[in-house]
Amino acid sequence: MRVATVCFSRTVGGLELATLRRGAELRERGHHVISVLPDAPDLIARAEALGLPVDRIAPTLPYLDLPAARKLNIVLQREEIELILVARTRDLSTAMIAAGRDIAVVLYQQMQSGLDKHDWFHNKVFRRLDGCVAITRRGRDELAANTVIAPETISVIPYGIDTARFSPDAIDRREARSRLSVAATGFTVGIVGGFNPGKGQREFLRALGIAAKREPELSGTLNALLIGERPGDSSEYIAELHALRDALPFAERVQLLPFADDPRFAYGALDLFVLASHSETFGMVLQEAMAMCVPVIATNAGGVPEIVIDGETGLLVEPANAEAIAEGIVRLYRNPELRATLAERARRFIVETYDSERQYTAFEKALADALERRRNG
Repeated sequence: MRVATVCFSRTVGGLELATLRRGAELRERGHHVISVLPDAPDLIARAEALGLPVDRIAPTLPYLDLPAARKLNIVLQREEIELILVARTRDLSTAMIAAGRDIAVVLYQQMQSGLDKHDWFHNKVFRRLDGCVAITRRGRDELAANTVIAPETISVIPYGIDTARFSPDAIDRREARSRLSVAATGFTVGIVGGFNPGKGQREFLRALGIAAKREPELSGTLNALLIGERPGDSSEYIAELHALRDALPFAERVQLLPFADDPRFAYGALDLFVLASHSETFGMVLQEAMAMCVPVIATNAGGVPEIVIDGETGLLVEPANAEAIAEGIVRLYRNPELRATLAERARRFIVETYDSERQYTAFEKALADALERRRNG
């Protein structure tokens, strides 16, 4: 197949990086793939590091950007592209103008959306789609309920994970803790994600204080890592997080750290991983932590319950609830046997369910099916 991945976002986030990785996987398997991105140096550098050729196009309108569509059409014709993989719904209309009648268009739906999109504009856009890949069953159900996309054209293909790279033996625990300036002993809890209110760092810090009060022994042994700060994150929110951290009696053992290209060292240093997001479409960080045999606490929202089965592969708590997170931390601190059992089951579940080879094969087939629909009219 000859494929162009299209994402006009300037952010370096999970959606953007996952789309690039899918393109790189296809290219590694012998398909011709190019990546169409705006003039965003960090994102372009990521694409090039994955071996993806890049064309730069920066629309000025969110929808129906005719100049951008003309530029994209030139690229598609030059590269003899057969299929466009579009990472965001807002980019679809511009991509479809560029695609014309002959090029297949597939939506890679990686975000939640409960909005009803049965208006004339969205109906026209979604009827033109040749296929759609959702990363969760919930995402598929939302698309089927809120759009005119034919349900039979929606495939559910979660993100795959390299379980050999993310394995409990991948990172030496002492080395990981040394690299992150974490004491070799003590109970270390962590959270990984961009610093914004929706990721729940505020509730996480409050939960640490509540947990330490409920279990006084924790106050003397608790270390915490908050990893994921990026240059564009809100300075006001970061200042609030620092204030919450500084109010803790063990503040010197709570670190707020930048985004890490290789989060395995973070997971390798942890006794417990927390996903505190108010809602999460998928939760790739959960996959990673669970694959490395780190027990997890996660909020019961979005696609998370498809990864964390409460009491079996981790603990689920209500979103935006510091008390509930604290209760989970105390419960697992007091019960190392439960931590070990959850971690072992989680690793096994990730290996069996999210094997990267299986997910790639399904993804490739979804694109091939969409291309066949376009060819058959």
